[in-house]
Amino acid sequence: MAETLLIEVGKALAVDAAKGLAHSIIGRASEEIRLAWGFRDELVKLRRKFEYVEAFLEDLGRSKQAQHSKLVDAWLNRFKNVAYMADNVMDEYAYEMLRRKLQLKLKMNDRFSKKFRNCFTLSSNNVVFRIRMSLKVREMLSLFDELDVEAKAIGLSQVEVSREAVRATSLMNSSWNQAREHASGVDGCNGFVGRKDDERKLIETLCVSFNDVNQLPMAAIVGIGGLGKTTLAKRLYDHHEIDTQFGDSKVWICVSENFNIKRLLNEMVEAVTSNKGDLSNKDGILRKLEEKLKGKKFFLVLDDVWNEDQALWDSLRESLQRIGGLPGSVILITTRNKEVPNAARAVYIHKLEGLSEGESWDLFKHKVFISDGSDLEEIGRRIVNKCKGVPLAINVIGCLLKSKQCSRREWEAIETSELWELQQGQNQILPSLLLSFNHLPSPSLKQCFAFCAVFPKDRVIEKDVLIALWSAQGFLHIPSFETRKLTEECIGEEICSVLLNNLFLQEEEIVKDGVLRYKMHDLVHDLAIYVSRDLLLIREVEDQRKVGDFRHLVFTSKKEEHELLSESPEAKTLRKLRTISFEGVHSRNWWIHARYLHTLVLKSTELSEVPPAIEMLKHLRFLDLSCNPIRMLPDSICKLYHLETLGLLNCKWLTKLPALLDRLVNLKHIMTTTPMYASKGLAKLKNLETLPHLALDGGVQGWTVDELGCLHELKGEICIHGLEHVQDEEQAGKAALNRNDKVMKLTLTWAQNREETGQGNSDEVVLDGLQPHPGITSLELKNFYGRTFPSWLMNMAVVTSELIGGNPRALTNLTMLKLLNCRNCQTLPTLGHLPFLRTLFLSKFDVETIGSEFYASSRHYYDPGNGLVKAFPSLTKLVISGFPRLTTWIVPSQKVTIVFPCLERLRVKDCPELKSVPALHCESLTHLKLHELRCLESLDIVKVCTGLTTLRMRGNSFLTSLPAELANCRNLQRLEIANFDKIVSLPSLNSLGSLQLLAISCRALISLPDNFFHGLSSLEELGLSDSEKLVSIPKSLEERTSLKKLWIIGMDSCKAIPTDLSMFRRLSLLGFSSYSVKSLRSMLEAVEQLPLLRVLAIEGFKDEQQLQEYFSDMTPFLRLHPLKELGLVGSLHIRSLPEQLGLLTRITSLHLLWFYDLEEISEWVCNLSSLESLELRLCPSLKCLPSKEALRRLTKLRRLLINDCPLLAESYVKDKGPEWHKIEHLNYIEVDGEEIY
Repeated sequence: MAETLLIEVGKALAVDAAKGLAHSIIGRASEEIRLAWGFRDELVKLRRKFEYVEAFLEDLGRSKQAQHSKLVDAWLNRFKNVAYMADNVMDEYAYEMLRRKLQLKLKMNDRFSKKFRNCFTLSSNNVVFRIRMSLKVREMLSLFDELDVEAKAIGLSQVEVSREAVRATSLMNSSWNQAREHASGVDGCNGFVGRKDDERKLIETLCVSFNDVNQLPMAAIVGIGGLGKTTLAKRLYDHHEIDTQFGDSKVWICVSENFNIKRLLNEMVEAVTSNKGDLSNKDGILRKLEEKLKGKKFFLVLDDVWNEDQALWDSLRESLQRIGGLPGSVILITTRNKEVPNAARAVYIHKLEGLSEGESWDLFKHKVFISDGSDLEEIGRRIVNKCKGVPLAINVIGCLLKSKQCSRREWEAIETSELWELQQGQNQILPSLLLSFNHLPSPSLKQCFAFCAVFPKDRVIEKDVLIALWSAQGFLHIPSFETRKLTEECIGEEICSVLLNNLFLQEEEIVKDGVLRYKMHDLVHDLAIYVSRDLLLIREVEDQRKVGDFRHLVFTSKKEEHELLSESPEAKTLRKLRTISFEGVHSRNWWIHARYLHTLVLKSTELSEVPPAIEMLKHLRFLDLSCNPIRMLPDSICKLYHLETLGLLNCKWLTKLPALLDRLVNLKHIMTTTPMYASKGLAKLKNLETLPHLALDGGVQGWTVDELGCLHELKGEICIHGLEHVQDEEQAGKAALNRNDKVMKLTLTWAQNREETGQGNSDEVVLDGLQPHPGITSLELKNFYGRTFPSWLMNMAVVTSELIGGNPRALTNLTMLKLLNCRNCQTLPTLGHLPFLRTLFLSKFDVETIGSEFYASSRHYYDPGNGLVKAFPSLTKLVISGFPRLTTWIVPSQKVTIVFPCLERLRVKDCPELKSVPALHCESLTHLKLHELRCLESLDIVKVCTGLTTLRMRGNSFLTSLPAELANCRNLQRLEIANFDKIVSLPSLNSLGSLQLLAISCRALISLPDNFFHGLSSLEELGLSDSEKLVSIPKSLEERTSLKKLWIIGMDSCKAIPTDLSMFRRLSLLGFSSYSVKSLRSMLEAVEQLPLLRVLAIEGFKDEQQLQEYFSDMTPFLRLHPLKELGLVGSLHIRSLPEQLGLLTRITSLHLLWFYDLEEISEWVCNLSSLESLELRLCPSLKCLPSKEALRRLTKLRRLLINDCPLLAESYVKDKGPEWHKIEHLNYIEVDGEEIY
């Protein structure tokens, strides 16, 4: 029964797909008729034939008997083939019209040479072209006549559809214009019903049971699709107890079926550094992770995992253990596959069950808002029971029923649908999802949803890219009867809204740069693949289907591409294709034969050269060449006159756009991440919406900024580099940036290294002409050398084109402002009145005083409650850096002004003359960093900001003590004090019971209170360094048995450094100076009592003899200890290392620093059989490493880092140095910070 039902469903989907195609082609035909030249009558006939044959599709949609006929299947496939052929003919005609129009313009322009014009000569004269196109259209008409005869022969009849009925299923039906709910799939919209106990048990496991466990434990949430595993994991990820335990060392990765360890580690790098993780070498990736996570607990969530390969899991765990995270680090996975937790060696498995009947009804009511006792309650309860406790199914069916406007008849129809008889299995679809898809109100909308299957599972999809892809396929044609002024983008946004309302798309919670992004639940993605299965081929290893049977082709591995090449790379095999997508797959250029492509994705394919023959893809609308080492684009690419989207993201070697780019008059989006030069003619791209990051070069043939004034459709971001080449204010003003009401982000950059003679005045007038629209949300200026900002920026108010002569409008929507390297500016703009400004960076100014001009006057912004002025009412992050002349910072009186009421993070850096940071009464301030404020005389801000969790202070020559009020910061978790030249003592910190990290490095420090450590019950990390005058360490340190990291280095005068470390049994890292310890032997004996110790660092060896003696004592204690990492910091007069180091066969990492006279590393190093990483830093005399044979015996050695070792670096230059052959076998080699292998 289920199999028969699935067959019927498949037939219905095929009919819907044909209807969607027909609607698109009819819309296209209507459009071409308006532009027709020479054979209008033929196109009119073609449209009528389409409408005529389309009537048979209505009969197919209503006749179940017809769906079981193989003859009907054949007719349907033939209809679709003819429809695509007709679309190709219209495309060819439109292309030729564009080409002729361009040729006409070129002939009228004497600037173009005869040679250039010859590139665009017609292949045939007008008469021949008309005849050829007429013949093709007549051929189409003949094929439609045959379809008519065949349809009647197999028993199909035409079903007349009224104009009103067509309008009712159009894309822009007004009934669709519902208020969109903020429903991110199952996330956020379900009130988290029925999962509180699951949440409590998992939090207890992750934060209590796994706390201090050393072997990187793993927990798994297991359950069938749609139960809310991801939702539960997100709740845990955002839980306050997880935040307390792991801080910002949290990483979330959607894994899906691509369990590639390098990819996972790269995504971890991206998460913890906020930079794109695109490193190619695994050891380089691990080093980046080590820099961020070493010595910290981290929480890693791997969502939607399918990998059952135990070896891969073991390899991942081994890689993560190399990072050096603290005990208590945890991995949490979610999976549908019951075998995955066993393969991953999960120590805790949490099986997620379906919701109870009562919980299911509560969730449904939350979605539908149905009242108890309603006429629909009984039907609703029966429908909910069919969902079997699956939250996703309940949410989806709730959205569907809500759209039926409480129609009892429609609710009953849904209840009695045969689709409920389908059973969800691993390869089947939730009935509720299929029901909801069937009720989408338009075949074209179903087309758009089905096309989403081209994205990999768990892919984050940018809305603009999705709409551009739909447009490229011709899904967004405006209905001929539509009277409103619409664009394809309007239709695309409406489709996104409908898919969101039906939970087929989910809004991403994190919105970056104002760009809206979507995701699809993996079960929804399964549905998209199912409904597109006759059109889309996703090449998988076991898939034996032929390319020629499909319209869209997606590759996922190199192997699959080679299989296709061996099958048939002939043009006829590829003729049907409208989409080819390679991503991360090395592509040969056989795709050039797919002549009817509309979409081509060659992302991350290592493509270095685009073949000139790409001009043959005349139908192409969407071309993505992102993430490739391309250095130049061929001019032939500018013959793709239909092209709408050109993707060049992360093409870092590409610096110039093609010279003939202005020929691509249909271009809407040019997506780049690095600035590129362009030729004159940008103004001709009237449809351009996404502007590339552009650089001015000042050349005669280069683009000029005034061309932007002709581009009225721009939106998103405008980023311009090289503004020193703008001639004057008049040219800048012609850019008319104040008219671009859809531009949200503006970045303006001048060259950093340039002559300043007269340049500052030029910068001022140019910036005056570049004032933006008042609606922008982000503004960034770099390297502005004017002495003052223009008035619009000083007051943050602009005059728009419609307000010329009127009052300026404030930039009230601004949320981020960066003014960087404005080194000649002597005054700051007034910014305090901006109501939504959240982030402010001010860097390198010539300002002496921050005073009243920085804040708002009383007319700007009032608190309606008490009438006080609010300055910076929404600011959460403020950075002031590089103000060399700043001496005074004043804030208005708190009696009349509320200043920074929401500030959370404040960083003041490199202001050597600043005497005081004002006492900002910011209850919300949690992070305070004061770096290199040499003349700072007071810390009043610390006295009043008692909510601090992080306080970092470095570099001061005046302060002699810290304020006693520091003890009031009871939430403080991290306290770092360094390079305070005159501080001789510190106050008691007994009240700081939340303090987890304390680092002190002050050369003048003499003493600490006896009870200094007494109240620091949460202390886990303690660092005392370079406090040369500190005589003793308080004995109260022994009370801090929770310590996990301890380093005591450079304490020359200290006579009471503890050598009995037995009470610190949780220590994982220990660092000390050899000359600061009375008995090194007793210290080393103590190491035996530290079972969790993994990192040991020792410095201060005076000479080679002392080093040899120390290691004679040290080796017996350490060779059997599970120590993983050893760091040695040397000095002058050490020319060789002790051979006893070769006995430490368990260590995996060896770091050697500051061995100034060390000339070589002896052969004994080959005995370090577990060594994986060797780092050499500041060893200027070091000439060579051990022999090639010795290094080869280090079979686990993967990583070599050489920094500030000039002689060594010279010998090991890649492929050239005399010693390179010794190390060329290693996986990762870094020299002076640069990865070379």
